[in-house]
Amino acid sequence: MAIYQASTQEVVIWGVSLPIVALQQADIDYLSKVASLERPSIEWMWQEMDRIWDALGLDNQAAMQGQALGDFYSHPVWVVNGVFSAVDPISVQHREAIALFVNRIGVKRVADYGGGFAELALRLHAIAPHIHIDIVEPYPSKLGTMRVASKTVIQFINEFDGNYDCVIAQDVLEHVERPLVLAAQMVQATKLGGHLIFANCFYPVIKCHLPSTFYLRYTFTWVASAMGLKFEGCVDGTNHALVFRKVGNIHKYMLRLFVSIAKVVGPLLNKIIPIQDAIKFKLRKIWP
Repeated sequence: MAIYQASTQEVVIWGVSLPIVALQQADIDYLSKVASLERPSIEWMWQEMDRIWDALGLDNQAAMQGQALGDFYSHPVWVVNGVFSAVDPISVQHREAIALFVNRIGVKRVADYGGGFAELALRLHAIAPHIHIDIVEPYPSKLGTMRVASKTVIQFINEFDGNYDCVIAQDVLEHVERPLVLAAQMVQATKLGGHLIFANCFYPVIKCHLPSTFYLRYTFTWVASAMGLKFEGCVDGTNHALVFRKVGNIHKYMLRLFVSIAKVVGPLLNKIIPIQDAIKFKLRKIWP
């Protein structure tokens, strides 16, 4: 339940306090509409994001250029989504696992791309306060910047600034029309020998996951090898967070070739692998 506390000038939603000074009136108005809700399910969150997507007239089957993506990603539904991610047990578990992993590999400088609500950055800071964290955010909010204002080692920036020991992209690439262009920028911003963590969701769970990216669902690790990346496995505790080490440079010709193959093979794998998994599941029930 969301509560407006006039005495402290805060909105408290699902136990998370949001300072009024960091919110636009549209944010406050929107939060007031969900004030009667208890903490919802992730399905409700997805449906609400889809509702806003449709209300803005966006179309994930068409080219994104010229569409109101800025309005969508600046909408207060992302404030609610940020609050939800701060209290949802599964989301909390994923951030905790990533933060523990980053601390364990011993880095000094991290870039968190698209970490607008700053929840991952704050969790990492709590575990490893010595790490400098740049939140690279195309759609920064006043709320996000205020949440980290007292943390001198965390800052919001608009683009990568130099080379990092580790670059994190959690739930990012499926939202952009040219995911591999962005991934290449992340690789270039990573030191040789450094790590990249890609937590991708190339599935149609919400409309802002662009179908044009879904060919990467089972081919991403293979395509990434043409970017000079070595796949090292998954973060313990969150299997969709893929860990890579930068071992070389981007091979442009090989990358183009791999992408061309992936765009043909990827959609086929998207159909075949779920069928194979279903058959294996049934066989295990018959012959445990």
